[in-house]
Amino acid sequence: MHYTNRHFTYLLTYTLRALPWAGGGGKRRVGEVLCEASWIAPYLDGAPVTACTRYMARTQLERLSTLGYQFMSGYEAKFFVYRNGGDREVTDRPLFHGDDFASSLIIEEHAELVYSMAELLSAAGIDVAAVNNEGSSGQLEFATGTKFGIESPDQMFTLKEAVKEIALGRGCQATFMTMPTYGPGFSCGMHFNGSLWTGDKNAFHDPADSQRLSADGRHWTAGLVKHAAALTALLSPTVNCYRRVHQLLTPDRANCGSDNRNASFRIVASSPRTTYVENRLPSSAANPYVVLAATVAAGVDGLLNHLEQSSESKDHGDKLPSSLPEALSALEADKVLCDALGRQFIRWFSTVKSDVEIAKVNRAKEEGLDDLQVERELYFKFL
Repeated sequence: MHYTNRHFTYLLTYTLRALPWAGGGGKRRVGEVLCEASWIAPYLDGAPVTACTRYMARTQLERLSTLGYQFMSGYEAKFFVYRNGGDREVTDRPLFHGDDFASSLIIEEHAELVYSMAELLSAAGIDVAAVNNEGSSGQLEFATGTKFGIESPDQMFTLKEAVKEIALGRGCQATFMTMPTYGPGFSCGMHFNGSLWTGDKNAFHDPADSQRLSADGRHWTAGLVKHAAALTALLSPTVNCYRRVHQLLTPDRANCGSDNRNASFRIVASSPRTTYVENRLPSSAANPYVVLAATVAAGVDGLLNHLEQSSESKDHGDKLPSSLPEALSALEADKVLCDALGRQFIRWFSTVKSDVEIAKVNRAKEEGLDDLQVERELYFKFL
């Protein structure tokens, strides 16, 4: 089954998913099909569009498969919810005030919105593993249950769209923009938890190791550390994301640590089932497919080349980029990641970031405009 426009053929590669929140809350039947694009033959013989992010993620998963592994992963995404109405900026009206993290009282106060999001997502087949409020006014976090392969980013892609649509239907606006306001408070990260499996065995777990981490786990993590600067561009992909890095409990250096939430890559090795590496680089603004593809590409380099590194402290490791232009330079210099993800994607990604987003923010600064307001215009509604 396919749909064709002037440039691409869209291959329907996923079962139709009903969206119970869409179309006026059940008044109309609305569904979603996740698809990938191919060029229209005879151009490039109808080959896949390699810059399609879902195709890119599947390609990296296939690389792992040829090495004998399956990839299990899950996401934890923070976002802000604001109330509509009035003449003020919507960001002046968070859903709730205060920084009482994981408060059952706050969740209960807004149970109709929060639980309806979780219930509607569940009805659409999305495994919502956890829901809680975070450490800023109006900030919530949803975590998806771990899944093998492409199902994991498919879940998070649908979740991000659903949260925004459900909020709109209830007089609110939700955004996965990293830092929409000035002042104290947490930014929005999207931690990505992953592990390799061979059959029913977690390839990251080794009960004989002092840290219970296998050689595969060490090599994988070393690959992430090696490519951390380039990964930052892909996983913190907006100008606004760099209001998050180098802050408390956020990525600062290219390092890893055993159960260390100050490290960019946190190793959790508590049991055979729950041994994984938490990639803490992604912002909630990141594309879930790109997060998976880039993480796997870096990890595979570690596996293939038996990379090792021993950083255990936030004080060790190179400083991560502090701006999107700096991160893009690191990405373009990383031949391994560029080759793995495809030059077409890297070229398109870098061009959009440089010629559109960075250029617009720079012009705003030259004109004396509020750069955060410009960032909100770029990202608030679209992330």
